[in-house]
Amino acid sequence: MKEKYFYKEMINELDTLRLTAHRGSDSLRVGWSHFSITPNHTMPMAGYAPRDSFNAVHDTLYTRILAINNGSKQVFMISMDLLLVPPIIKTEVETRLMEHGNEDFVYFSATHTHSGLGGWEDHVGGRFIVGTYNETWVNNVVTNTLDHIEKARASMATTSVSFFDTSADEYVINRLAWDEGTKDGKIRGLKFERSDKKKAVLFTYSAHATSITSKSRSLSGDYPAEVDNELTKQGWDFPMYMAGMVGSHSLANVEGEDYELTKNAGVILSQKIQQAQGHAMTDTLSITTDHISIESGPSQLRVFDNWKLRDWVFRLLFGPLKAEITYLKLGDVLFLGTSCDFSGELAVNNKLDSLASTANENLIITSFNGYYTGYITEDRHYDPFKQKAEVRAMNWVGPYHGEYYSEMVKKLLAK
Repeated sequence: MKEKYFYKEMINELDTLRLTAHRGSDSLRVGWSHFSITPNHTMPMAGYAPRDSFNAVHDTLYTRILAINNGSKQVFMISMDLLLVPPIIKTEVETRLMEHGNEDFVYFSATHTHSGLGGWEDHVGGRFIVGTYNETWVNNVVTNTLDHIEKARASMATTSVSFFDTSADEYVINRLAWDEGTKDGKIRGLKFERSDKKKAVLFTYSAHATSITSKSRSLSGDYPAEVDNELTKQGWDFPMYMAGMVGSHSLANVEGEDYELTKNAGVILSQKIQQAQGHAMTDTLSITTDHISIESGPSQLRVFDNWKLRDWVFRLLFGPLKAEITYLKLGDVLFLGTSCDFSGELAVNNKLDSLASTANENLIITSFNGYYTGYITEDRHYDPFKQKAEVRAMNWVGPYHGEYYSEMVKKLLAK
């Protein structure tokens, strides 16, 4: 991998990357808003094999927006109750903000529910995977996202913030190597308490939101929705989940099936979050932001063990392969958004938390930032001649990208 032209170019770009910190010129101010993305008409479902339409709504699906301002820089963190953030929505939201001369920074992620909506991909291959494209719904989500960005901005108030992490290791499993693989089982996040006594919490976890059977035709936010519900009962005004390092990780050791399981997981994980002791951050945080494009070689989507699509076919079906790392540093907390299912096994094996600690940082890696390159796991799981069909099918960039992505994270931690 290190001899590949794109690897060399990427590492050189990171070595010469200069990041600009926007020092806080005022006390931190935070606001939030959310809106339903659940349609009142039929639409496809996304997450497993194509399902043409949903026939019930177990959970209302939302887009949630957290606004953060330190007097020098405005940031919006956006999470969507979808399998991933549709690239067209990311692009449209960012483009329209820029068209208004707006230099606000947007950090996207998704809950990765496999019981959410499809219909948001206009390419031929995308329509096959997530169902018939619904332009009206996409346009409405873009418009409402922009409207609620402004509502979140208008609602901001002076806020104190603390970082927390807590172990929920017993409730996650590495499904690619359950007997020998490492796993990341931490809940990480930020707690916000405003001067008006309203509270918000942003949290991440590394378990796939795949608790509901693939036979279900009900829309659901899966276990993250139940965590949100429980946190709301416990007095949190705005809970928001972003999928963490979910590649290869699944929920485990929670009793029940389907909605009983998600309900129980909501109780367990919300208690973990409620009890987690954080460390207070300074009132005037510096904020550093960047969108770092990832250099990639030709796409590597396999259709059989010994067959893969040529890059021009992939482009015809799915469009050009795009990826970025979304860089957001709030004080000593570094968020890195990835364009993939990033695996917690990579973080543990590469000691990324320890490297962050050495740099006096707390690291939070999220997945699904608005582009998608598939599964990024430990390289040993990518083998076309072993029974890892899930990895082969869902990795769109080929072997050795676990090492590649890990090296990029290490470079950014060294900045």
